[in-house]
Amino acid sequence: MIRLVQRRLIIPRGDTGTFTIPTLGTVEEGDIAILSIFDPLTQTTVCEIPIAATEETLTFNFKHSDTVNIEPSDRY
Repeated sequence: MIRLVQRRLIIPRGDTGTFTIPTLGTVEEGDIAILSIFDPLTQTTVCEIPIAATEETLTFNFKHSDTVNIEPSDRY
């Protein structure tokens, strides 16, 4: 189960799921939102999920292939 607790996203490796956050600011047609998971220790992006931005909320869907190779860590 994918959980968002305050600013911490908890994703069990290989899991699937969805979470939604409110959109901040204005959105125009064709805008894209990108969720990036960044490892500050290695200075690398672990995962990026692009979606079409919407006016009210941003909903990110994780597939098995998005999470199966993420190394367990509490750094990011």
